[in-house]
Amino acid sequence: MVRTGFASQIITPPREFPLAGYFNKRPNRGVYDDLFVKVLLVEKEGVTGGFVVYDLCGSSPDFFNALRSAAKKAGLDFADNLMISCTHTHTGSEIRRDIDAQKQTYIDEIIAKTVTALKEAAANMRESSFEAASVNSNPYAYVRRFWMKSGKVITNPGKCNPDIVKPDGDYDRTISAVAVKQEGRIAAILVNLANHGDTIGGDFVSADWFGRMEREIQYQLCEDVPVMTLTDCSGDINHFDVTTLRNQTNYNEALRIGRGYGQIICELLKKLEKVDDSELSFKKTIFKMAYRTVTAQQLADARKVLETIPEASLDNRGDMTSEDLAKGDATVLRMFAQRLLGCEGNEGKFQECELLALTLSKDLAFITLPGEPFNGVAQGIRAASPYKRTLIATLAQGKCGYIPMPESFERGGYETEPFATSPEVDTAPKLIAAALETLNK
Repeated sequence: MVRTGFASQIITPPREFPLAGYFNKRPNRGVYDDLFVKVLLVEKEGVTGGFVVYDLCGSSPDFFNALRSAAKKAGLDFADNLMISCTHTHTGSEIRRDIDAQKQTYIDEIIAKTVTALKEAAANMRESSFEAASVNSNPYAYVRRFWMKSGKVITNPGKCNPDIVKPDGDYDRTISAVAVKQEGRIAAILVNLANHGDTIGGDFVSADWFGRMEREIQYQLCEDVPVMTLTDCSGDINHFDVTTLRNQTNYNEALRIGRGYGQIICELLKKLEKVDDSELSFKKTIFKMAYRTVTAQQLADARKVLETIPEASLDNRGDMTSEDLAKGDATVLRMFAQRLLGCEGNEGKFQECELLALTLSKDLAFITLPGEPFNGVAQGIRAASPYKRTLIATLAQGKCGYIPMPESFERGGYETEPFATSPEVDTAPKLIAAALETLNK
């Protein structure tokens, strides 16, 4: 018998707390909708674990370790079996190691609220069953890297850019819904799909389309069923349709996409198939991700940029994103030159990243991946996975940046730009292999 329990807590930041996702500073000036931490625990025959999902752009290894430590201190002995991920909303709180002491109080509050939610979920455990459905259609996501007439690839080259030749490949359009049922009704829903959470811009807090999707599903079902989104590999995916000049950076875009995804999920709920939950297991691998190394010439070029481009303030510049890099904005070029210099001395250095899998017989598997892998990583894992359905949660167990496919580096694009803790060029195939090793244990 499998049992599950759900709980959530609001983690909306206070006014002026910095938001994440862009190059410029963005103090919170207000709230469109609240941010949440959501917990779903799964237990069978004394083995417990589950999911912790934050409405945040990302976290850090320090945050991940502090959360796990706090959970263990609170007597939650299943803390090592928690899949801790972020949706990747760009209008969520900034959670990083170098934040000032005053703001650290808020981060401590998030951890405390997560522990509270974990305790509540454990207390709410009830006999449950799982059902799942998938569809190979994702009408709101697009590859955001494009081959240009110059022969190079550019990320977010701008709408209706006449120099665009074609997208840099395709992506896995799988959208999956897993319904957790208790006492004959849907008690919680897990959603897995690939897209960026960056539809709004500005400096008002929002869970982005993830939150609006949950509201649409609840509206359609006429119940406040909790919905947790596990963001699939989206490092090279976003919501921009470059064939139209339609404004796609506003709150209405979050509403449009959230409602659209909500309707897709509700259609999937009509096609659910029973999941064999006779076996529950948690499997773990520690993946050693080598840090990016750069050449002496790259270092020299970066220093030349710093010598020739004067330092300038980012204040009052508005939202600054990868599009500004594509345009050759001098201030952004200087910023990336500084980031590249952080790679000096990276030879032999690496970060340990935890890959955690939750599996139910051979019907269903969930696995965490660090950072923002390109969608090719998801394709590689699913193609060789021994499970009927394999759902991937990125930005999990602590953040480590973009993980492009090896061929992407010579092509160009914002995601391949190096910084101190970015992964080495050959990381993606090694990550695929490590994920499959975990799933096959």
